[in-house]
Amino acid sequence: MKWLLLAALSLTACTSQSSGVKVIVGAKLGSIDYSVVVIENGKITAAGPQSQIPVPKGSAITNGIGMTLEPDPDPIEPGHQANLILKGPTPRKMHNGDWLTP
Repeated sequence: MKWLLLAALSLTACTSQSSGVKVIVGAKLGSIDYSVVVIENGKITAAGPQSQIPVPKGSAITNGIGMTLEPDPDPIEPGHQANLILKGPTPRKMHNGDWLTP
């Protein structure tokens, strides 16, 4: 019975509804290693170290570990449009909170 309950709980934990929020985690943001940037409705709602910025449940997460996140051209601050460049082996560009296709 315990195994059945544990299996049901683990399956429940795997299913999540999308919140519409996008999060970039682990990238270097200026002088902040392992940062988090939270984007909602095309704007940055939070940015800073992973230890201080919670990741909203159900967020679409982009792994930026080993990459650098830069503004394009506005600062990376809450309230600004999410126009960003994620630089790494395969650079990505975000415009108003949406990733552009290469």
